[in-house]
Amino acid sequence: MLTHDTIIELLPDINPEQNLLFYSYLTQHKEKAQYSCQFINSKLTAVLAYLSGLSFPAFSFFRVEEQDIFFPELIAFTRETIKLDESAVCGTILCQRDLKLFQSFDLIKGIPQRFLTMKHQNDSKLLESNIAKKISENEYAKVIDFLHSSEMRFFTRSELEYYPFIGIKEGEDFIAVGGFHFYDSQLVELGNIVTRLDYRGRGLAKRLTSELTRLGKKRSPDVYLGVLANNLPAVCVYEGLGYQTTMELSIVNFTLSKTQIICHYY
Repeated sequence: MLTHDTIIELLPDINPEQNLLFYSYLTQHKEKAQYSCQFINSKLTAVLAYLSGLSFPAFSFFRVEEQDIFFPELIAFTRETIKLDESAVCGTILCQRDLKLFQSFDLIKGIPQRFLTMKHQNDSKLLESNIAKKISENEYAKVIDFLHSSEMRFFTRSELEYYPFIGIKEGEDFIAVGGFHFYDSQLVELGNIVTRLDYRGRGLAKRLTSELTRLGKKRSPDVYLGVLANNLPAVCVYEGLGYQTTMELSIVNFTLSKTQIICHYY
């Protein structure tokens, strides 16, 4: 295990466009993340970072060196250190190379979902809009219910409390909401953008995303978002607003099972 003060030395070598999840662990999640690190011949080769506080055990995997990794030892050490049951279903986002590594030890559960990291590249494509209003503290409960009913798995209340969220209402009810996963000079990532099912197709997400992107660019010139690749309507919306895909990844569920990795090396 390494401390954040030690692992932060990796930060200058990390490309956020290719390793946005791990970058967020070092910047936005530094108070909650734990880092299992593997060394070969005194050289750091891989990091498996664990994040507490979500509704599931969340991890980020980062390969420092191209050379071989003793993956079973890293998995076993992480499982024993954080005291996680080997049957617990964990979540992470992996590039194709690392997905094959996890698959080679039969750790993946279910079918991986293709996931796109997108970065905003063209301000001229953003829409002008003033139909969304900033969400106030006395509306938090309604927004949380709205997001949970829309199965926003990666939403946490702290995002609503610390970052600007905007919403569109009809009467007293929210019909569309959007905000951020991260919002400061180190990292801006839009997230939690959802339109009520019976109001989709009316351009509400376009307006929300445009306003959120402008808000994000007040903090950082680099604004990102993530979207499932099979959510073609959302991908088209984001591309139409000037976002471009920078990385194709996979969202996966996996276990830290010791029964599957005894006899293998990668």
